[in-house]
Amino acid sequence: MTYPKSLILLDNFRIGGLERLALDQLFTLSDLGVSASAYYRQVDMTLSLPNFLSLEKDRIAEKGIVIRGLPKSDMSQVFRLARFFKDENIELVINHSIGAGVITRLASIISGREVVIKTFVHQLPSLSAPIQRVKRFTYALVSDEVFGYSVAVVKDWNSRIHNTFLPKFIKSKLEINLIRNGIYLGRLPKVISSHGRNHVPRLIFIGRNVAWKNLNLVIELLRHESLKFMKALIVLPSIDAKFQENLESRFSGRIEFAIGKTIESLSFTDRDINIYPVNYGANAKYIESISLNCLEMACLGIPSLVTRGGNETWPDLVSLDLLHEVDWDNRQEVVNKISELSENRFSESTSATARELISVKKNLMQILRD
Repeated sequence: MTYPKSLILLDNFRIGGLERLALDQLFTLSDLGVSASAYYRQVDMTLSLPNFLSLEKDRIAEKGIVIRGLPKSDMSQVFRLARFFKDENIELVINHSIGAGVITRLASIISGREVVIKTFVHQLPSLSAPIQRVKRFTYALVSDEVFGYSVAVVKDWNSRIHNTFLPKFIKSKLEINLIRNGIYLGRLPKVISSHGRNHVPRLIFIGRNVAWKNLNLVIELLRHESLKFMKALIVLPSIDAKFQENLESRFSGRIEFAIGKTIESLSFTDRDINIYPVNYGANAKYIESISLNCLEMACLGIPSLVTRGGNETWPDLVSLDLLHEVDWDNRQEVVNKISELSENRFSESTSATARELISVKKNLMQILRD
């Protein structure tokens, strides 16, 4: 099968969900024999923060992936991309930055090439200020297709479009469809079986220490009388040294930190439980509970506890008992579910089914189709 010559475009390569997805797409393009290239717009931000260019530099080099930074000004970006489109005969841009849609379309016109632009929406519109939503809808008009990564994003976006006074043909142009996220399976570690071993069940937290991801709740759970038999693995891109020392002192050996580590460099067991207590606020109409880290854990056969009301995108993983919704304000419900899951073991067939569902190749093949 012949695939279009593609470029992936995004704002930056800091450690985050959409950046992880973009890199996994690049790995998969390389495996498919497609020339894998990316441009990113925010060079200074990327290099000043923990980033995937450093964390994944060996695999990026091994797969022959070329990642370049763009100049700062928008017009300089337009002309740099136009030259690249022409020199490399680019046919498709997989765009992870709605704001980059306009410069990409201008670059396509200047280059004289009919470049198809497929854009991903990575944020619930309800989380943006009204003026930002208007900008996003306007920028989306220049894309050939726009996708949301979750049912919540698609519903939120499309409901807002249909509640505007825009003409019907504009509304139709702005509607987005679902393409679920995926994981590059080649970077996942093996899971250690606890059979015949004295492995202590652990709570797993993977992400950034920002308020809405609720790391403090995980710390609180460790203090619960019924969960004092458990430990925790906390995986962060960076951490304040005093914060880390304080927790290590308070929990005396029950917390392990992995700072700036890839998933594949860590060890997981079949007694681990992933915790993703994301909080969108009490009045949130749309909730997306499933992070890429939840998908990574599902591929390993490790269940995740997630926020109630946001599982609609992955009902098949719910059926496999790999996703469990809870009300985080009901501590006893959370504790009971953790205690229950700490006794469970998932079969290899369950994780194999999850890997088939979640492979980023499925995500990419939907994009590459005509």
